[in-house]
Amino acid sequence: MAEKSDGKKLRVYELAKELNLSSEALLKVLEEMTISVKSHMSSLTLEEVVKVRSRFDREKEAARTKTARKKRKKKKRRQQPRVTAEAVKTVRDTLAKIDSGAGKSRQKKRKKHREDKVEKLQETIIDGESQIIRITEYTSPSELSELMTIPLSKVIGKFMELGVMATANQRLDVETVSLVSHEFNFEVEVVESYGAKELEKKRVSTGASEAPRFPIITVMGHVDHGKTALLDRIRQTNIIATESGGITQHIGAYISKFGDGKKITFIDTPGHEAFTAMRTRGARVTDIVILVVAADSRVMPQTQEAIDHAKAAGVPIVVAITKIDLPTANSDFIKKDLASHNILIEEWGGNVLCSEVSSITGENIDDLLDKLLMQAEMLELTAFPDRPAKGTVLEGEVDPRRGTVVNVIIQDGTLRIEDDFVAGRCRGRVRAMYNENDNEIQSAGPGTPVQILGCNDVPDAGDPIVAVSSEHEAKRITRRRQIVQRERELHAGSMVSLEDFWQQSAETEGTMNLIVKADVQGTAEAIVDTLTKLGNEEVSVNIIRSGAGGISSNDVNLAAASNAVIIGFRVRPDVRAREEASTREVEIATFNVIHQVEETITKALSGLLKPEEKEEFLGSAEVRDLFKVPKIGTIAGSYVISGLIKRNARVRLVRNGIDIWSGTISSLKRFKDDKKEVKSGFECGIGLSGFNDIKQGDVIESYEIVSLAREL
Repeated sequence: MAEKSDGKKLRVYELAKELNLSSEALLKVLEEMTISVKSHMSSLTLEEVVKVRSRFDREKEAARTKTARKKRKKKKRRQQPRVTAEAVKTVRDTLAKIDSGAGKSRQKKRKKHREDKVEKLQETIIDGESQIIRITEYTSPSELSELMTIPLSKVIGKFMELGVMATANQRLDVETVSLVSHEFNFEVEVVESYGAKELEKKRVSTGASEAPRFPIITVMGHVDHGKTALLDRIRQTNIIATESGGITQHIGAYISKFGDGKKITFIDTPGHEAFTAMRTRGARVTDIVILVVAADSRVMPQTQEAIDHAKAAGVPIVVAITKIDLPTANSDFIKKDLASHNILIEEWGGNVLCSEVSSITGENIDDLLDKLLMQAEMLELTAFPDRPAKGTVLEGEVDPRRGTVVNVIIQDGTLRIEDDFVAGRCRGRVRAMYNENDNEIQSAGPGTPVQILGCNDVPDAGDPIVAVSSEHEAKRITRRRQIVQRERELHAGSMVSLEDFWQQSAETEGTMNLIVKADVQGTAEAIVDTLTKLGNEEVSVNIIRSGAGGISSNDVNLAAASNAVIIGFRVRPDVRAREEASTREVEIATFNVIHQVEETITKALSGLLKPEEKEEFLGSAEVRDLFKVPKIGTIAGSYVISGLIKRNARVRLVRNGIDIWSGTISSLKRFKDDKKEVKSGFECGIGLSGFNDIKQGDVIESYEIVSLAREL
């Protein structure tokens, strides 16, 4: 078999990656060459690999020769005046309009004339000055051709000239697309979200008058410093709350209204983690941050983190010193501690507003609200209510009665019933809207939190939501965003393993992404707490997900997308998860002793992980019936669902994804015959050495411990 330098067999998808092709494209080429393979995971012989490489080398050489010949011809042509891509598009559109009014015979004649004229205009672009085009990640040659208004054949020819065998719809990385664009004298601007600038330009072009808007405020601070109590007290002083008999939290945000008609919107998801998640997606939802510090404590780690996040987002801070009713309260100490963390309040010569409040007695709550309004006036917050709506997703969920429910806050414009919208990679039409009191409304203006029904899927928190002109436009934009997201997941990079992480971290700073699953939630939390304390300045641990229960295919998909290793403690992956992990090259490391988890990750981070043994999965069988045999014990009537069960291999019993027992097989029979092994698709009887507590539905897994030689 064809092999790579590391000794692994060369598979179809690996050769496709080497040739810069998709696996599907290479499979078609192999079919044309009468090379028989079943899928992208099939292995190729050395002779077949050489044959494929030779074919592509010949095609590259032919493309270079053809391009060189064209260049020689082009040098002989007389220089023509520069024509922009916009001019080419204008000519094409104008000629098309003329054609639409002509008969069929005249259309045929003009078609040839149009193609010749556009072709000449496009050639002059190459000799002109650079122009700017906007692309997203994984743009295809056909999309690039459309953006540059250059024939697809020329664009693909340029890719081939540069040694990239690309098909019309193949998704390519930004570097490759930029290289080809520069060859045609186009500068590339990479946009994070497809259509975002286009939508914003169209949105602001609508005539609208500017008007003041009320502020959006988030409460942040250390745990147990009184954030929730402060919000509860503000709700009690809220006129809307007293009128409606209390606010029910359906949206995660609510509006406080005062006697003089002024309003404040409070986001009721105040944790700095949620705040940061939104900011990392480019969303600045909050206008002001209330920094809560307890008067009987000091500036704690989470308080410092809140300060850092607020400063990084460029959001002004108003300090609320809480719990001043306690006998141990010391506000002066808190102000001094804040000053040491570069938060200097007004009475100490700084520019940060501060109120000393009690959520229990209500003391100075009005003073805090007045200072928030004062800070908002200094910011001169404005919006354009007459424009199409623009806002940010706070959270989303699937309600069993109403379908997808999205909680958003409108930041500019007005959202109305029946408006089409785009929310990240999702789209929809507003079927119904509800305010924070769960009352149905017809429109929502700037600063208003609202609950929307009608989205086709659940968007991510922090995704921008924008009203669009039509359903067609929403479909076009979200379809492209979904393609980009799929390509990001597929090109997430090669999966890291515990064995090779130290090699990567030795050369550069690195973070090991981990997914932790355990048999119970308490154990998972203990493992997470232990692992997050590991690391140093060069390497660290990042827990992507943690929880109780077996390892599922969803865990594997997340690990593949985030380049993570899955850590299982006394839990096992199911058959589907194991198959997906094998296909997507995700490592699953399982443990039964908690200190082994810490030791393994510590070694991986420090570069000392050099395992000599590794578990190799052989197969699994499902227990479908039980037989009691005198003097022998319980025999599990089983069906082998994957791989094979070997008589002399080690086995474990898994129940509901949790490791119950491990040991050896005492007997393995098919009908009355003893067998050394039983393959997938066959039934057998399995006896476990010294263990009889077997139940129907249990899974018996067979595995071996193999030695791995490691070069130093």
